[in-house]
Amino acid sequence: MEKKTVTFVAKMDEFLQSVVSQCHELGISEDIHIEAIRVDQLPFRPIAPGSLVVLSTKSIVAQVESYVPPGSKLIVAKRMLPYHNLREMLEIPKGVKVLLVSDTAETAQENVELLRASGMDFEVYPYSPGADYPPDVEIAVTPGEAEHVPPHIRKVVDIGFRVIDLSTLLAIYAHFNSDNFQKVTARAMQSLIYITKELNKEIQHAHLLSKYLEAIVNRIEDAVIAFDESGIVRFVNQKAVDSLNLHGVHVAGEKSADCLPQDFYEAIQQCEENEDVLVDWANKTYFFRKMHIVMEGSFLGSLILFRKAADIEKLEHDYRIRLYSKGLVAKYQFDDIYGESAAFSQVIQIARKIARSNSTVLLLGETGTGKELLAQAIHNASPRRREPFVGVNFAAISESLLESELFGYEEGAFTGARKGGHIGWFELAHKGTIFLDEIGDASGAIQNRLLRVLQERQIMRVGGSKVIPTDIRVIAATNQDLQRMVQEGTFRADLYYRLNILPIHLPPLRKRREDIPWLVDHFVKKYSFDLRRPPFTLSAEAMKALLEYDWPGNIRELENVVEYLAHIVDDEAYACHLPFLREVSEAPLTSAVMDLECEAVIAEYAKRGFLEEMTAILHELSQGGQGRYNLVEHLQAKGLQVSSQQLRYRLKLLQQDELIHVGKGRQGSQISSKGEALLAFLQSSKS
Repeated sequence: MEKKTVTFVAKMDEFLQSVVSQCHELGISEDIHIEAIRVDQLPFRPIAPGSLVVLSTKSIVAQVESYVPPGSKLIVAKRMLPYHNLREMLEIPKGVKVLLVSDTAETAQENVELLRASGMDFEVYPYSPGADYPPDVEIAVTPGEAEHVPPHIRKVVDIGFRVIDLSTLLAIYAHFNSDNFQKVTARAMQSLIYITKELNKEIQHAHLLSKYLEAIVNRIEDAVIAFDESGIVRFVNQKAVDSLNLHGVHVAGEKSADCLPQDFYEAIQQCEENEDVLVDWANKTYFFRKMHIVMEGSFLGSLILFRKAADIEKLEHDYRIRLYSKGLVAKYQFDDIYGESAAFSQVIQIARKIARSNSTVLLLGETGTGKELLAQAIHNASPRRREPFVGVNFAAISESLLESELFGYEEGAFTGARKGGHIGWFELAHKGTIFLDEIGDASGAIQNRLLRVLQERQIMRVGGSKVIPTDIRVIAATNQDLQRMVQEGTFRADLYYRLNILPIHLPPLRKRREDIPWLVDHFVKKYSFDLRRPPFTLSAEAMKALLEYDWPGNIRELENVVEYLAHIVDDEAYACHLPFLREVSEAPLTSAVMDLECEAVIAEYAKRGFLEEMTAILHELSQGGQGRYNLVEHLQAKGLQVSSQQLRYRLKLLQQDELIHVGKGRQGSQISSKGEALLAFLQSSKS
């Protein structure tokens, strides 16, 4: 028996292909022969006699009527959106503006009506080429006509060509008096059931995701409240419930003005978007941040995050405490400092009283008198004793590195800057004490920045624009005459008066000779223990020599002498053992050992940033012995800006490394054989 024939006629192949595919999927092609003809093919491809002619749109009726065989019926198909392709459209948020794009204004309007009838809950604007549309639309939906979408649209949802409505398929079966339409509806229902199952899976997944995100937000440190565009509370985390005392109060789904504390609601109304604001609320200070929730170009509400300022300070405090592992801690107490002399006892009494305050302290005294020891004792006797103690030696670091080390720097501030930036010593000392040793060596630029820190208690990192408040106590120290330097114009007067609030003058060792025997005994015990050897004694002549010596290096020099004796004497040290009373011969070193020592010394000087200065000093001394002032002039003539105090520090290091001999009085300094070997090693390394 010959099958009944339906001929579908349309302008576009894509529509005809989708209709033929639809008829196969629904089993219609098992009952009815399906043909598909494009309008422009009708002159040379006739419609079969007796065929039911189904047109894609009534706009082509006039073009097709003359080709319809006598006795054949012509109907215009009703169309519907392809529901199996609507899934991506369901993800578009409620209230978002959407452009419905089609090739003609008529079909665009038809599709808009279909979308609205299907229950899609967003603003739809019909669009065909040349039509106007709102400029803030970012999403377009089109039934297979993406080529007509305006170029600036950010997201395109192509749902495919419209298909034949079930009512039209029913009319086709009724035309042929076929009772098989129930099979078509059953297959259509199968597709709907499949879509329903997929959507149910999506709903379950979305529910699990919502619970997962809720658990995450409930565990963050900030209190979080989310409102929709109408001011309805949509989410509030546990931190916010605890902070606002909302236990037992139903909040979600309620107007924020009705369910939140009135003063809190007024506070968040005053917050600007995306700005950290300090707000005093409920007798506490909070950090507030308000952000708009924007999705697909549409405003969907606001997010409020807030936290007690005290909580942030506690986090910062805990971070500072962890810095103890980096050695930012004062080791010495007042009990570790000994002195029987009246001059030194008075210093300790004053320091104990000063320790209780937060005022700036200025320690004045010669090199080696124990200024850092006293600074640590003051810190450990102060209310800041549990916070960091950061020591900075202005003579021990290169001028080019000093600013970035003191104040820190931002990422990209200069070539070689560490990724993420670098925290400076002032920030490390927050809540604690910073010890500025050899403050007299600070350059003019550093003095300017130090003055601002002392005045404002704020710093700004190198390359940064943000002001960082600091809560620190400053203890400064110098062996120079700052008053004379102020008169000479080499030290700022205003900085001097900022530092000279609580001055303490430490007496040199030659003015507290009665303390020498105890100090010697203390150092003997210390170095005997370190070297795991029995303690030794000093002869009467040796002790007499120690008491009569002037000690230009003060306690530090005395300690060095005792350490030397601990290495070379057996049971008793005699005057002949004292290094300041005799010349110590140099033992020649093998070439291999010398090279290893040179490499270690060079690496250490390079790390500190003044290898060039040390090399220049050795080179100058290789031309003949020179005094310190001549050396300063020669170095400055070479473009090396080294102060007298910095040179003294560098000469001391060179002497400790046995690279030079430092003469007494006006004898000046001379290069040693080891220093000459270092210069030769540097020269050979370059060649």
